[in-house]
Amino acid sequence: YVIHTANVLAQYIDNDEDGIPDDADVLKHLVENNYVVPVWATPDREGFWEKARGTYCEDNVSMRASMYYDHDEWALGGIKKKGTWDVNLEEVWHVVTAGWSGTYPEAFGIDNPSLLTDAMDVARGGNFEDVPLKYPSEAWYKYYDKSCVYQCQASEYIYWALMANIGALDPKLTNKCDDSAHEWNICTATELRKKDRLISQLLNGKGFRLPTRIPDGSYQGS
Repeated sequence: YVIHTANVLAQYIDNDEDGIPDDADVLKHLVENNYVVPVWATPDREGFWEKARGTYCEDNVSMRASMYYDHDEWALGGIKKKGTWDVNLEEVWHVVTAGWSGTYPEAFGIDNPSLLTDAMDVARGGNFEDVPLKYPSEAWYKYYDKSCVYQCQASEYIYWALMANIGALDPKLTNKCDDSAHEWNICTATELRKKDRLISQLLNGKGFRLPTRIPDGSYQGS
């Protein structure tokens, strides 16, 4: 499990697997801010933070997301091989997103304003600092988790958009897009380009070297 997660992380950092980070500044931000991707069970997490209180780790280790080997959905070998979803694609990307938003806040910042949040406000049918009781009918991104405030909503939004953009939500591979239609139902890059032009342009038309291939946990870079 740890090796699989590490390889997914490596494939997000070096998506063409040539042994060189696709964007060295993004990796630098993650390293300098001590971002880690834990693979553990819930008791492990609780035990870690109990021991971390009052130590250097409490304030200087950054965790944007975790993987749980005891209850998360795993696709060891990749979703194309297994035909099931891999939660690593979401949780590891949430961590890597911190590198993109920290390096390019004007583009990928999760605080308003940024190109990302501009696109999200269109996708949600308006600018909502708090989760609305009901999204406008024209919205195509509708996340109703009340605990997920604006910045969290932006992180979830770029996750869904990137997954569609790299083909990870293609119904030919898994049922993920159908199962998540209440929140997001753009399943392919073609649909994304037609329905969400702003985020598609940000991901594809601004010169950023974002991932274009689906990580499968089999990183081959040197």
